[in-house]
Amino acid sequence: MRAVVYAGDGTVRVDDIPEPEITEVGDVIVEVRKTAICGSDLHLLDGKTPGMRPGGVIGHEFIGKVAELGANVFKHHQDTRVLGSFLISCGACRHCIARRFNFCTNRRALGLGTLTGDLDGAQAEYVRVPNADVNLRLLGGALSGLSDEEALFGGDILATGFYAASLSEIKRDDVVVVIGAGPVGLFCAAAAGRFSPSKVLLLDQDPARVAFAREQMGLDAIDVSSSDAQAEVAAATEGTMADVAMDAVGSVIAVKDAMKCVRDGGRVTVVGVYGAERYELPMGVAWVRGIDLRFSGMANVHAHWDDALLAVAKGDLDPTKAITHRLSLDQAEEGYALFRAREAMKVVLTP
Repeated sequence: MRAVVYAGDGTVRVDDIPEPEITEVGDVIVEVRKTAICGSDLHLLDGKTPGMRPGGVIGHEFIGKVAELGANVFKHHQDTRVLGSFLISCGACRHCIARRFNFCTNRRALGLGTLTGDLDGAQAEYVRVPNADVNLRLLGGALSGLSDEEALFGGDILATGFYAASLSEIKRDDVVVVIGAGPVGLFCAAAAGRFSPSKVLLLDQDPARVAFAREQMGLDAIDVSSSDAQAEVAAATEGTMADVAMDAVGSVIAVKDAMKCVRDGGRVTVVGVYGAERYELPMGVAWVRGIDLRFSGMANVHAHWDDALLAVAKGDLDPTKAITHRLSLDQAEEGYALFRAREAMKVVLTP
């Protein structure tokens, strides 16, 4: 089969590799219909997330059709359409039972390297999904009318936005600030808007991304490439600042800005991915101001994908607006180059 594999030295290539096989009784082999390039894929290439082995299949956002089932798969059937979660949970540990799937004692992830189970990813014609009764979502019933592209992001970035908004405990009439207008930031802002806040302000230092957020997603975005995030939020709120701020970037500058943009007693939710970064937290300032600092960990996809997908099915939001490029799987190298250069917001690949 054709697949996008890590080629070493921060590069990928499209190669012919053997098709995956059932290796555990809970496995399902999915024939991939659509897959996408994610910011987390770039983290593997630039070394922020270590552990990707050369030859490993990359990618974790996908939708497809059940091609083969293990002996202990009971919730899925041949040829049904399914959405996959990037996060592979066991479904049986105390965290999964409490619906904290992202803290699963046995958690793994698709296509994210040896530190997360060394599972081959989904930028391929076929992908093996362990514990499929937990980690695949049947697209039936109210979700059957969703197109592949409408459902695609429900297994990662769209559910991440809904998780972040829930974790932030947004209240009616709150002011919400999202730092970062990349794909995750767009969906954090969209999900935040469902809690009836008075404002959702999306901040970014890239004017092109700010324009995209405004024009394509209808969001209230502010260009902070030549201004100060704290000052912009102060001006937009008459000095009262935000009740909630989300770091949707994964950089120390972003989390610092988020802390500066909230009022005393405000909440800061860290959604962006971190690796080896270090930050000397000003404890006295954070203590006096009563900052509520929350780290999301991996996205709790399974607890939020139903809400996210139903919102799309009802027409509350359209995640396909974030798609800027549609390419074949064999054009993946071009897609990665566009994504890395920030010339693409979301790249969808069709095997």
